[in-house]
Amino acid sequence: MITLEKAIKNINRSLIKKQPLSFSPVWIKYRCKISYKFIVDAVKDEWGKPDWDLIVSKLERCNQKLWLKGVKRKKIELYKNKNELDVILNKYNNKLYTFLTCKDKEDKIVCNLISIKLIRVSQRGNLLAKEKALNLLNYLVDQWIEYDRSLFNWKGYNELIIEHIEACIRRFRYAGSFLGYLYRTLEYAGRGLRSLNVFSLDDYSPITEKRRSESLIYDPQTGETRLYGSK
Repeated sequence: MITLEKAIKNINRSLIKKQPLSFSPVWIKYRCKISYKFIVDAVKDEWGKPDWDLIVSKLERCNQKLWLKGVKRKKIELYKNKNELDVILNKYNNKLYTFLTCKDKEDKIVCNLISIKLIRVSQRGNLLAKEKALNLLNYLVDQWIEYDRSLFNWKGYNELIIEHIEACIRRFRYAGSFLGYLYRTLEYAGRGLRSLNVFSLDDYSPITEKRRSESLIYDPQTGETRLYGSK
């Protein structure tokens, strides 16, 4: 009797034996017929379609990288479908906190799963899913920047951060870790950024021990508001 574990094993074995430069659902259909039928009938996503993200994520890492490699995406038509988005949000509503804080490894896995679900719908052209993914991932990246010194240079580059998140959403292809892909992208891109030395007006000055907002003064000659003592 075929099971998910056996289906994955069969696909891995076929890929290693045939060594294709790329593979897709069609490749699996003609070279792993029994596994393909099982997946189509029993392994489905929230919309009743074969969950290829789940399948590929369970393959050996070397095989994951071959998924749809070199295949150009079809031109998509943009649309807004709230019901399509709500299918995801309603299912994972009690796990959205993972974009603000992850308590353990399981939370990180769930956060990555929700991200990929939203990204796949966004890649179909759903603008509402893209907007939601951008908002949630922006919260997550803010946490990374705040607590991870490798990304500290990104402080203050809010618009550029959104641009990079959006690019990652658009480019993400194989079913590896999207969060890992996003983190590495920001880490590499951030190495050339100049630190903006951004601070909050709610911070306390180490000299006056007052909030920085209490030291704001208005310059009537220039019309600028600045911190007392700054030029």
